[in-house]
Amino acid sequence: MFKLRTLGLYPEFLSRNRTYICLLLLTVFLAASPASAVEFDVQGTKVTLGGYIKLMAIYDDALVETGPYKGDLLAAYDVPLDGTANADEDEFRMTARESRIFMKTKSETDEGVINTHFEGDFFGGSDNASHTWSGNDAFRIRHAYGSLTRGSHEILAGQTWSTFMDLAAGVPAMDLAGDPGFSFVRQPQIRYQYNLRPGHYMAVAIENPDRGLTAAGPVSFYTNSGQSSDSMPDFVLKYFYANKRLTLSPRFIVRQFDLTDTATGESATGTGWGGALSSSVKAGPVKFYATVMYGDGLGRYGGLGNMGDAGLTAANDVETTKFTSVNGGLTIELTPAVKWTVGAGWAENDDDAYVGADAILTANATKTAIGYHTNLKWAISPKVEWAIGVEKFDREVMDGREGDMFRYQMYFKYDF
Repeated sequence: MFKLRTLGLYPEFLSRNRTYICLLLLTVFLAASPASAVEFDVQGTKVTLGGYIKLMAIYDDALVETGPYKGDLLAAYDVPLDGTANADEDEFRMTARESRIFMKTKSETDEGVINTHFEGDFFGGSDNASHTWSGNDAFRIRHAYGSLTRGSHEILAGQTWSTFMDLAAGVPAMDLAGDPGFSFVRQPQIRYQYNLRPGHYMAVAIENPDRGLTAAGPVSFYTNSGQSSDSMPDFVLKYFYANKRLTLSPRFIVRQFDLTDTATGESATGTGWGGALSSSVKAGPVKFYATVMYGDGLGRYGGLGNMGDAGLTAANDVETTKFTSVNGGLTIELTPAVKWTVGAGWAENDDDAYVGADAILTANATKTAIGYHTNLKWAISPKVEWAIGVEKFDREVMDGREGDMFRYQMYFKYDF
């Protein structure tokens, strides 16, 4: 006689393994649900849990393991220069470190609507990560902020996308880097936003002034790298307009540089500024994107921290670097589930910061960075996406040396 006991289906088994059974049932529910997250209420607060799992396969025709995140991200600023050992090597890798989880809450209170957002992925520090026996990469915070909205007024405090960014005009890429020149910064900030209507607002923010590569290195980029003592936040002003077919956003930023020559102890202060104008336009099955940026001391906001900002001259004066970038592209909706994207970006540091008495950049600093990319994305289901694409990057440093490379990518992405 067949017995249920032989399958382990008895009260003691259910009691000991109820946690695993619940997780299994939740997994089945998520896989079958058309929603991309789980929502529930906790004492009047709406809680949303979600994220995705993403496996990326990468082939590079040059070795970029020395770049950020051991090459799992690639920007034009990391391209090996011709004649170097890395330029003559190639590499294949797979990674799931872009996978992420998030939790959002929304509470209706007498003071207004309180929203919070916490999100992280696994692009944390990888110095101690070994993939020999396990692809272990550190968890990091992407977003961690709260906001209070009352009528047309909104106050946000925490870490999220810089107010200087405009994601609506970003050309869709396959990874987190994208083409050079597009502003990509997440950082702590306090932001006030006045909502004229949904999708139409003005915002002002004070943001974390971390100089990053400006004064701290790499030393090979600056004649006198010095030391930064950030005493003032970055100030950002933004306007954003959107309707069903058009988005438009001008932005402006002001920065202060407080640098000290570590050899002499002399300090100096300088000011940087920048502006950007971006837009996207939807015309039938085609969407166009365009962004232009220009500034003096703007590099951190347009070059992933790898374009010049400011440095100390031989006379210990603060000299800022002029920065210019242009980004653009289009996405064509071939079918409701299949989209094809083509994009490009160009960024440049003015060589005035390399020549003359006020030179602050060395021959190794990036002068121009150019990127082109195309990708095809297929939404196999509401929760599963497959994509394939290729990127081409070119880089020139201040003394004229150049490098270029291709990256080929494919991924599977599972929303939950």
